Amino acid sequence: MSRYISPVLYILLMLVGCMAFISIAGVRVGLFEPSTGFTMLRESVFASLILSVLAIGSLGVCRKENNIAGQRFFILVLTVSLVYSSMWIVFYVQKSGLPKINDITTDIDTPPSYMNVSFIRKTKENDVSYNEGFASIQHKYYPEIQPLFTHLDKANVYLAISELVEKRDWEVVANYSQVGVIEATARTPVFGFRDDVVIRVMQVEDDQVRVDMRSSSRTGGGDFGVNAERIRDFMKDLSESLNKSFMPKMSSVR
Repeated sequence: MSRYISPVLYILLMLVGCMAFISIAGVRVGLFEPSTGFTMLRESVFASLILSVLAIGSLGVCRKENNIAGQRFFILVLTVSLVYSSMWIVFYVQKSGLPKINDITTDIDTPPSYMNVSFIRKTKENDVSYNEGFASIQHKYYPEIQPLFTHLDKANVYLAISELVEKRDWEVVANYSQVGVIEATARTPVFGFRDDVVIRVMQVEDDQVRVDMRSSSRTGGGDFGVNAERIRDFMKDLSESLNKSFMPKMSSVR
């Protein structure tokens, strides 16, 4: 009987793989909306769990038939389906406790403003204006998101920022070196969602230069912590780059 079950499970495994691929690739190339992609991905996880149950039942049939080759195949199907479904379930559990906000900034009082990004966002995408209601939520969940202060020259700091933006392969939307503002677009690694970034460099008192950064999602009400992680990583790399290149006296907060 296992020889009849094997082709069925093989086809089901291929269908789960195709569904997962289409859900991700379709969003990346813009074939359908992110909500559709998430729905397809969720259904592929459910299908993968059902496939795992079927594989376990098939293993029992193989043991009765003493079919070693069949057992190996069903173990393979079980392993692949469990790894796939577990990966997304763990991801969801880890991110489920994060707040549903999509705009993070190091300056919640006077966030850096988007200038050119407002012209490239579509009407159905999120507005570029900052939602003041996010400030208290960010302070609670991401208190480590702070501006960077340095005694370095403003021009050198801006140059280091530009190099890091280029290194990350972000698409530069606007570059205003005279006023110390750079706008860029980053893409998430899996679905390729476009998130916009604006970085502001200002001269402040005590001969210090202050660097503020804002990262916000074009679509969706929540970002699964991506924007906060982007700012955290960028500021960390910027601090290390400035220390390595110029050995300044720096601090992450005033």
